[in-house]
This record gives sequence, structure tokens and C-alpha cells, in this order.
Amino acid sequence: MDQVSEKFFVKSITGPFDDDNEGTVRDDRGQLVQIVDGVSFAHLVYLDFQVKNPPVYRGSHYHNQKEEIFYVIEGLIAVDLFDLDTGVLKTIAITGGDKLTLLPRLAHRFLARKFSRVIEISSVPYDREDVFYFDFDKIN
Repeated sequence: MDQVSEKFFVKSITGPFDDDNEGTVRDDRGQLVQIVDGVSFAHLVYLDFQVKNPPVYRGSHYHNQKEEIFYVIEGLIAVDLFDLDTGVLKTIAITGGDKLTLLPRLAHRFLARKFSRVIEISSVPYDREDVFYFDFDKIN
């Protein structure tokens, strides 16, 4: 396991409720998804990601303090991750039903591969003093 993987976690919560009390219930009334349980939050955002030509990234930053949770309602997104402490670069894909948790000091940017709808949750309020631009194009 490379070092960057210690700063992010991807979990599918499309199945039944798990030990964290996260999961999905579907019946003839519709769908209920419990993204987090027992976690207080101070920041909640809805994002949609459009497929553009030429490609357009969202993000390209990191936080020193903020931990973020992203829940993909629908779609497909390529996520570039760069661990500022180890210098490891990794690209992952997240899709509908995935929950992505990012820890501090992990630079990240998102690229829609399909139209995507996402919810972002954080336990701390948005603080523009904790948003630092990161240029992924300058990584060797």
C-alpha cells in the first residue's frame, strides 16, 4: 500500500447498513442513503460536475486542517490525489454510491468523466485561509 492511501478512503455505501450505520435502503417508496451517522458537520455543499471539452478540473487545492467527505449521488469522476508529506501521486475513480474521505494535506482535483452530482460534508466551517492552490501540472 502506498503512502497516499493513508490519507483517503473510498467506500461504497450502496448496500445494506454497515457497522458505521452507513448504507442504502431501497423499496417501492424510493431510496434512502445514510452517508454519515454520529458525525457533526458544519459545512454541507451540493456540487455538480459537467463534462467539458477541453476538460475542466474542480479543486486543485489542499487543506492543512479540513477533512472532507464527498458522496457521489450519480456519475463518474476521476480524482487526482497528491500527498504533500510523501510526494506520492495517485489517480482514482469514484462513482455513484461511493463515499470518499480526504484527510488534510492531500491535494485533490476532480474531473467529470460523466455528469456527476456530489454532496460534500465537513465537520468544520469553510475557511478560505485553509485553502491552498496546488498545481498538479508541475508534478514530475
